[in-house]
Amino acid sequence: MLKSNCHTHTTYCDGKNTAREMVEAAVAKGFVSLGFSGHSPMKDKNSWTMSPDDVDSYKAEIAALKEEYRDKIDILCGIELDADYDGVDPEDFDYVISSVHQLKKEGRAFDVDHTAAILQNMVDGLYGGSFTKMSRCYFDLLADFVAGTKTDVVGHLDLITKFNVDTPLFDEGDPEYRRAATDCVDRILAARPDVLFEVNTGAMYRVGKKVPYPAEFILRHIYEKGGKITLTSDSHRTEAIDFGFKEATDFIKKCGFEEIYYLTSQGRKKHIIDGE
Repeated sequence: MLKSNCHTHTTYCDGKNTAREMVEAAVAKGFVSLGFSGHSPMKDKNSWTMSPDDVDSYKAEIAALKEEYRDKIDILCGIELDADYDGVDPEDFDYVISSVHQLKKEGRAFDVDHTAAILQNMVDGLYGGSFTKMSRCYFDLLADFVAGTKTDVVGHLDLITKFNVDTPLFDEGDPEYRRAATDCVDRILAARPDVLFEVNTGAMYRVGKKVPYPAEFILRHIYEKGGKITLTSDSHRTEAIDFGFKEATDFIKKCGFEEIYYLTSQGRKKHIIDGE
């Protein structure tokens, strides 16, 4: 299996290992490329993003590691932008992952993936207890953001399902929920037909999800609409850098895909799943 990952976090944001430690782990596992994707600073300050003061240091360290390890692995400096990003220019990075981690309403911002309780309280307080209304707002915001922003990779498209593991908060089979998700895919592809949707194993590692983001019905829809994918681990620790890749690859094949794209310094490259 060809190994590459463009969704990697470090101690510059909410990762638990340094950039060097992540590179060493990737080299040890035979990765061909590794992209760093620190969380962008945001207008609403929080503990899980880079600070504006750290961005230059982040870029400088990744550039130095790229040179130091140039004979062992291809390293890229990307960023994970949020819809409320602040203090960075997307053009300053090798690539951009566009994601939505927060929803805002009535002047209040809530993380959608921090805890199940926070998500439930947001839905109860701002959306009248309707996960359907919340999910439509989430998917519309993501589609608007990707359409209007330099985007190479769409991050964890159905992130709001993170806590639907042991005691589901809402029904992912609800037709209105599914329509909101597939409409989001359609709008993104209409605006950016060459964008990559990530198949992300992060919640498999962190909360025990059985399958990666996005759900099977979404991934099948992406395939049917001619979308392209990349496989990522959304790793925040060295031991998670390739977590679930085998299971995710089987899942990808089940949904119809025969190829995965990965990012390199020379641009994206296509990998045939069952090829060499």
